[in-house]
Amino acid sequence: MSTVKPQTLGTVMNNIYFKSRKTPNELVLRAGQKQYNEINVIVSNADRNKKLPHSNPFLVQAFIKQVVNRHDNIDNMKFTRQGKILFTTKDPLCAVQLLSLTTFMETDISTDVIWENICSRFLIFDIPVNTPLEELAKEIQEKNDMDVIEMRRFLKQNSAKDMSPVLITVLGTTIPDEIKIWFINQKIQHFIDRPRQCTKCYSFAHASRICDRTNVCFLCGEEHVGPCQGPEKCINCKGPHNAKSTSCPNYIKEGKILEFKCRNHITTSEARRVYHLQNMKYSEVVKSPPASAELQNTVTLKFEALLQSVNEKFESLIQSVNEKFEKQTAIFAEMLHKTIESIMQNMYKIIAQSLETTTSPTRKKKLPKNLDLSTSLPMQWDAGGKNVQDT
Repeated sequence: MSTVKPQTLGTVMNNIYFKSRKTPNELVLRAGQKQYNEINVIVSNADRNKKLPHSNPFLVQAFIKQVVNRHDNIDNMKFTRQGKILFTTKDPLCAVQLLSLTTFMETDISTDVIWENICSRFLIFDIPVNTPLEELAKEIQEKNDMDVIEMRRFLKQNSAKDMSPVLITVLGTTIPDEIKIWFINQKIQHFIDRPRQCTKCYSFAHASRICDRTNVCFLCGEEHVGPCQGPEKCINCKGPHNAKSTSCPNYIKEGKILEFKCRNHITTSEARRVYHLQNMKYSEVVKSPPASAELQNTVTLKFEALLQSVNEKFESLIQSVNEKFEKQTAIFAEMLHKTIESIMQNMYKIIAQSLETTTSPTRKKKLPKNLDLSTSLPMQWDAGGKNVQDT
């Protein structure tokens, strides 16, 4: 990985900067033959000082259906905070049709592609400074089946070095570990830009050209005229160092955001949003153990109280059932006793009546005593309805 910042020297010399002569539409069509996740097309007001009118999405859809015949391949549309419209598609032909628009609902517009989503950037080293970049681009494209979009050479003015690294941007989000140039297998290195700061307020979130804040001192973070007399204090993290310190936590965080951007081929703003979202979730996880312990204790106490209450109610219910069962058993035992007693008395009467007609006077005197003995036995029952005599 590299954190080298390229020098933007324009197209003064063909061995300093190179840009493909293909139009954006041609490049987007060729990107369809490479690997990528999505193509994002930005639609802006032709007048850079104005924003696009925030129209009803239903009306925007109706307009797009009229001018883009592959509108079914548009995956998403959203209005940005900068007053632009971002269209997302995986179809190169649909992207080209969007790029070809010159007016948008009676407003003159300009269109462009977010190249970070469909391109990769890498560094190659030890390239002779007298090698024209156009020749280098041709060599890379022919030997490696790559489409070079632009090149920038890291060369300081009035430098006496014979070799220099070159930053190369190619179509596609997948690149090999090495490329072949001049019969040499040249190892490449993914390019990760270093954090850039506003030179007015020293924020990492925007460029100096759009900063509307007042100038501050990068040493103390205050507004003053003349040499700085105060102690160093970072305006970003409030730490005891100046705003340009590479050990600043905000600087380190911004470097991680740019690395995340490079690895995932997304814009800086999207990388910053995802990075903050991921760290917010991580911080919630880090803070969660105490809350989880407290919640677990609360749940345990409530569960124990609920269990105790259930046990008490269950015991009360068992006791109530036992009492009712005992009462029902006693009633049944009493009814059974009365029934048996009634049956025995009836049997005695039947036997006595039959004996009066068939038995001699002597036996009549003996039998009733025996019958009386059988019916005079006391019947005792326990709480369960069982005859005590049986035991």
